[in-house]
Amino acid sequence: MIILRFIGGQVERLKTAEITQLGNYKLSKRLYIIITGNGTHEIPVLEELCNRYNGHDKFIWFPLTAKKRQTGLSALNAVKHYPSVYRISSLIYLVDGEHIEGTAKVQIKNYLQNIGIEIVKIIEFNTTFLINCKVGNHKVSLYCVILGPETFFEEEQVKLIELELGITIDISGNRDKNWKKRIKREIKRLLREKGMNIKELIRNASKNNLERAFSNLCEILKDIEKDC
Repeated sequence: MIILRFIGGQVERLKTAEITQLGNYKLSKRLYIIITGNGTHEIPVLEELCNRYNGHDKFIWFPLTAKKRQTGLSALNAVKHYPSVYRISSLIYLVDGEHIEGTAKVQIKNYLQNIGIEIVKIIEFNTTFLINCKVGNHKVSLYCVILGPETFFEEEQVKLIELELGITIDISGNRDKNWKKRIKREIKRLLREKGMNIKELIRNASKNNLERAFSNLCEILKDIEKDC
């Protein structure tokens, strides 16, 4: 599985015109676009996880643009964009748990319907779900992954550190911006002391620990992997 990123990237780089070409041919059936309600901090983790799951020539594209990125549920507005512009109908929506109030499935379903997207079917996995929907005449598959899942993605990195290195990071406290900054600093400090970064930790981690720490994301990648 390869990540295609719009600007930069260690794996592969494609220009907008090349992505449009991909959408016009059979490769579009193997191309998945990431829609994120967070930012770009998932990229290093996602790159390494994709390397651990052989997607049989599947492609994951994480678009990075100069435009201001929409966050939370508003990032779902992009669902209407990619099928019509790029003819790519397989999407993965990543969002931190802090952006979701109540039941994720209900919130996401309601938001999509409110922007004119027809819900056809919702398929639930253990911890994630797939929404089959229609954008105009386009049939769209939208994987939904809640990261954290309580507050933000770094909570899952904390869990992997505990499972792989036997080190516990205290995540108690008020879950505000200062709390998030503290957790991020602790992750970087501990990994630096061990002479590694998060990508190296994932690269050398057992598959079982990866699936325990990043359960939601791994569940989706496993489903994509088997969909050959």
